[in-house]
Amino acid sequence: MARAAKQFGSALGLWGVSRRDVLNGLLLAAGGGAVCQSVPLRALAGQAFGDVDIGDDPRALRGGNLPSNFNVAHWMRDRRLSFAPGSVRLAAGCDAFEGTFAVADEGRFDVVIVGAGLAGLSAAFYLLRRRPTTRILLLEANAYAGGNAGRDSGAPLPVTAPTGGAYCYEPCTAPQRELYRKLKIDWEKQAIPDPGDCYYFDEYTPGARRGFRGWNVDTLLTGTRSAPFEKDVAKDLLKSRNELIALAKLEDGLDDPPDESNERYDYLSQMTLDHYLTNVRGYDPIISEFYSLYTIDALGGTTRYVNAHSGLSFLAYECVPGLITFVGGSSELALRIVHWLSAGQAGRPPRVELNAVALRVDVSGSAKSGAQVTYFQDGTFRLANASTVIVAAQSQSARHLVEHLIDDERRAAWASFNTVPVVIANVALRRAAPLVELGLGYSQAWWGSRYWANFGVADWITNRRNDPDRPTVLTFFSGNRAPPKELAAERTKLLQTPFSAYEESIKDDLSRLMRASSFEFDRDVSAIFLYRWGHSMIMPVPNWVFGNVRKPNGRLDRSKAPRRIVSSPLGPILFAGQHTEGTPSVESAIASGHRTARQALARL
Repeated sequence: MARAAKQFGSALGLWGVSRRDVLNGLLLAAGGGAVCQSVPLRALAGQAFGDVDIGDDPRALRGGNLPSNFNVAHWMRDRRLSFAPGSVRLAAGCDAFEGTFAVADEGRFDVVIVGAGLAGLSAAFYLLRRRPTTRILLLEANAYAGGNAGRDSGAPLPVTAPTGGAYCYEPCTAPQRELYRKLKIDWEKQAIPDPGDCYYFDEYTPGARRGFRGWNVDTLLTGTRSAPFEKDVAKDLLKSRNELIALAKLEDGLDDPPDESNERYDYLSQMTLDHYLTNVRGYDPIISEFYSLYTIDALGGTTRYVNAHSGLSFLAYECVPGLITFVGGSSELALRIVHWLSAGQAGRPPRVELNAVALRVDVSGSAKSGAQVTYFQDGTFRLANASTVIVAAQSQSARHLVEHLIDDERRAAWASFNTVPVVIANVALRRAAPLVELGLGYSQAWWGSRYWANFGVADWITNRRNDPDRPTVLTFFSGNRAPPKELAAERTKLLQTPFSAYEESIKDDLSRLMRASSFEFDRDVSAIFLYRWGHSMIMPVPNWVFGNVRKPNGRLDRSKAPRRIVSSPLGPILFAGQHTEGTPSVESAIASGHRTARQALARL
């Protein structure tokens, strides 16, 4: 999530950090920092690295995991780095770089936060709200803050569009409301106007009436009764939708983050959503397929793979008022936290370092004396000390940072994490007329695509959403249908797929989806940009959210859940991020920041 920038999502840093070239990545000249080296650490953007080929098409280099991120991250993955007091050794590997390098001492802080996504930014917010004098260092691997809540506002996109999270839910907990109020967010005004979602039915849609081709508008609300299914399936769809509404209205039911939910529903986390819908509730299997387009988008997998607790909680809140968004998606939350922090509204602004890739977190002498972070920035290895380190990086990075410190229990828990590769595309339209002609809404979903599951309209929240002459942006989200065991292969495929393949799929999809309008691809599409995330989100499979260890009273022991094991403090090292709370959501990210801020304050 991002560093402060004059233009959020651009390559300009905030808090006085100098401009970096996002296309050249992080491997800049090492300068005088090297003790000795075989070759200089130079820019590698666009070059093949090891087992992947990211390519050098500039349309895929505006954000997401850039080549530089992979290069340095793979040094860790391949265990090529060894650490000694005052130096780092980079062993020979699949690139040309090796040598022993000096480490620059960056000083001591109260808290170092690794990762400036919503989790890390929220942690900084709550720390400074409670203790304004806290000395914070924020390290961000990218050239901007935001992480999964990133945005792209660069030309030639006509409006700001998300590169990750698109929407969230109105704040439901006291810490969330505190954050939103301080950020001056009026969530009632940010409510997504109807129609919220639309579902395309044709020969690719499981169970669609034979011969039907067209959009079902406002599908989870007013359009449910008119969904083009055969009679029995249509009846089950309406019944299931009403059950979801009832779940959402429970005072003490399912919630996000999952730890806010009543324990009597924990058993749902041990079965797939498909099993619940088809075997427990007895709905036609087509109903499970129908909801898969939604779970693919928000939970990283189909109903056959995600657990019922996470799936039902997410779907229930899709069926009732309360969803909110911004121009640029959930990146607006990150941007406002960045402005709040940089303005020093609660006290001392954090020191922020962009393009700073954390490599290792260590305990300093003893748990009481603190921790230290070794990171790589501008061709130099650097070291920062602190009383507490909050690791708010994606789960895969977090694991590598502390691999040398964890025991067998944590190692086994980490092994149960399934991270889903995600590719996102922003498609600029010269005019919104085809959308208006079809009566489409905020988000559209469809079957039959090679790579995509849905697209959102970037400026839907504005009062120009019904203006057919306005230029706009469609944000396409990929649709992972692979099981957990195939995610590693999907990650490699993500990086090796050329831009042209994604572009061709977008052209085919839009031509099919818009055929009843005036849409012409070559005339109406002015630009396409890709953003790739190798370990973007957690797929919450059965027995992961709450585990499968039971207490003497027969209920699940939540403390034994894999995510709780890996996120328990390692002395002065704390863990934040969506994955620590159970679901890949804005709400889980913010909750993790609040939790780790409280834990850090207890140490100061």
